Amino acid sequence: MIELKGYLIESALRPLFRRFSLFGNHVFFNNKDFPVTAVLEQNFAVIRDEFEKIQPRVKDFAPFQDISPDQTYISNDDKWKMFFLKAGKVRFERNCQEFPKTMRIIDAEKNLVSAYFSVIGPRKMLMPHEGPWCGVLRIHLGIEVPIEGKGCVLVVNQQEYRWEEGKAVVFDDTYEHMAVNMTHKDRVVLFLDYMRPLPWPLNWLNHFVVYMARFIPYFKEPVKRHKEWEKTFYKDAA
Repeated sequence: MIELKGYLIESALRPLFRRFSLFGNHVFFNNKDFPVTAVLEQNFAVIRDEFEKIQPRVKDFAPFQDISPDQTYISNDDKWKMFFLKAGKVRFERNCQEFPKTMRIIDAEKNLVSAYFSVIGPRKMLMPHEGPWCGVLRIHLGIEVPIEGKGCVLVVNQQEYRWEEGKAVVFDDTYEHMAVNMTHKDRVVLFLDYMRPLPWPLNWLNHFVVYMARFIPYFKEPVKRHKEWEKTFYKDAA
């Protein structure tokens, strides 16, 4: 019942949030309206270097369906893995310790409410889906992008974007989208949720809903699962 109410709230607010979005209703947004994208691009080497330190353990990252079993229609194998830093402002402190410089960059922008590394393995397609909350816009920063045949593509509302290393893109993930990696290597992006710029009182409502989401099973269960994974991932650490 709670999840049904959440779905109804999101469905009701989606057209309203899109209509009053301060930078318009777009599929892909102009990076100039989001200064944080320039900060991310300027610090790409710092973020990539921290990721490379933990990259040897990518195979141990949490598979998507283990964290969010209600969404196995998007991916049901081990070729989409994630490494969370924070989700809806809930931090994964042990993971954050591995990325001190990255977290300083993320924490400096109060509108970044979620952050994780998303790894799509070779010859993998994420099925078409829509994001769960219209109150955030999604940012991808390309960390490692195979260029063989330009086979790494993000398609949002039938519009294509090809990731580039060190480049950020802002888009509305509540439009149907899919991701494809048809290369022989992993595709890695830093995946962030940015609070959609809205006028008052919609911005207050948006922040309130994001805060309350932590008490909803749809959100609580994945957070719990990832925290359990986090313990296992570091169990042999000194």
